[in-house]
Amino acid sequence: MTSPKEKNEAKKVKRSKRRKTVILVLMLLLLITLFLVQCELQKIKENELNEQKAQTELLLWQKQRADSLKKLDSLKVLENSLNDSLRVADSIRVADSLRKADSLSQTKVPIIKKQDSISPKINQDSIKAIEIAEALKRDSLEKIRIQDSIRKLDTIPPEAFLTPPPGRYYEPIRLKVKCDEIKCKTWISVNDTTQKQDASTGVEYNKTGDVFFKAEDSLGNSTPWQKGSFDMASDNRCGKNGFSVPVNGKEICVDAYEYPNVADEIPRDMVSHEQAMALCEKEGKRLCSIDEWQAACRGKDKFTYSYGNKYHPFKCNTNTKKVMRSGRKDQCRSWWGMNDMNGNLWEWTSTPSSQKANSFLVAGGAWNGQNLTQCKENKFSFYPQNQYPYVGFRCCREAP
Repeated sequence: MTSPKEKNEAKKVKRSKRRKTVILVLMLLLLITLFLVQCELQKIKENELNEQKAQTELLLWQKQRADSLKKLDSLKVLENSLNDSLRVADSIRVADSLRKADSLSQTKVPIIKKQDSISPKINQDSIKAIEIAEALKRDSLEKIRIQDSIRKLDTIPPEAFLTPPPGRYYEPIRLKVKCDEIKCKTWISVNDTTQKQDASTGVEYNKTGDVFFKAEDSLGNSTPWQKGSFDMASDNRCGKNGFSVPVNGKEICVDAYEYPNVADEIPRDMVSHEQAMALCEKEGKRLCSIDEWQAACRGKDKFTYSYGNKYHPFKCNTNTKKVMRSGRKDQCRSWWGMNDMNGNLWEWTSTPSSQKANSFLVAGGAWNGQNLTQCKENKFSFYPQNQYPYVGFRCCREAP
């Protein structure tokens, strides 16, 4: 039989083993937690670095372009000044020549005999005409030299965009290529780059696939071939100015524009959350949730902005001082067909804020939000009873 002492010892050993096991499990859980935290921190750090890198690249590009344009402006001023000088000089020379011609016509020219020497006056006029011709030649060469300098300085290719932008459409479209410079040659090639055609007057398009495009400025600087993808759908179940968006296994009809969902109208602001809900309900719809709003904005490729992953200061109304009419920024269109989801107006959603009681999330940013006007959830939220001059909304409903 086992004595009480031995039993106590056995219990102590078991308790000691149990404690060690618990400690080991806790340590393991702690290590796993630390590892997960480290991974999350690393991910956050990478995201921040990517954002900083994108912003740095944008600022560098803007600075290089500004410097180049400044140099070009200086040379153009010099060229204009030279042109003005040449015009003045030509006017003076022409007037001087006319005066001389008039003077010569009024002078009685003596009969020159063979033995007479040629008039010194005629010789002087000939020499003067030669000098004027040489000066004009020098001026022309200087002008050519300045123009060559301008051409050598401007080596930056233009920016080119497809319009309408890549995405899903339900009717045939007419594709053009927009260029950020006045004089540009543009081309489009369907499916690959071997079927190049002039895009200046537009190209009719009605098929699903890839379209390649490029542009060349007046100095011969050319962009590489760029690609845009299109999906031509056959049936729009959502009706006028509404398009279907897949959200968590469902199809949601999302308005194409901010309320009142009419192209080229000023969207409604100064509306409380309750008023926005009521206006959507009046049309048989409801406010979009944050998930629905984000899905509509990010498109099938889950972009950071409706048009891509890198911020562009001119594609959406994100860098101005006031709201614009709906759809005026034709590049600010998501894949599914929603306009102005980045910038223009903040938009109420039906999703409550997890950080502030009795408040709701808004999304998209306003006209001055710049690169912060992203599709991903924003931590801003506003008191629902208040009206703001920079907050609007758009409506959603279940697809029929």
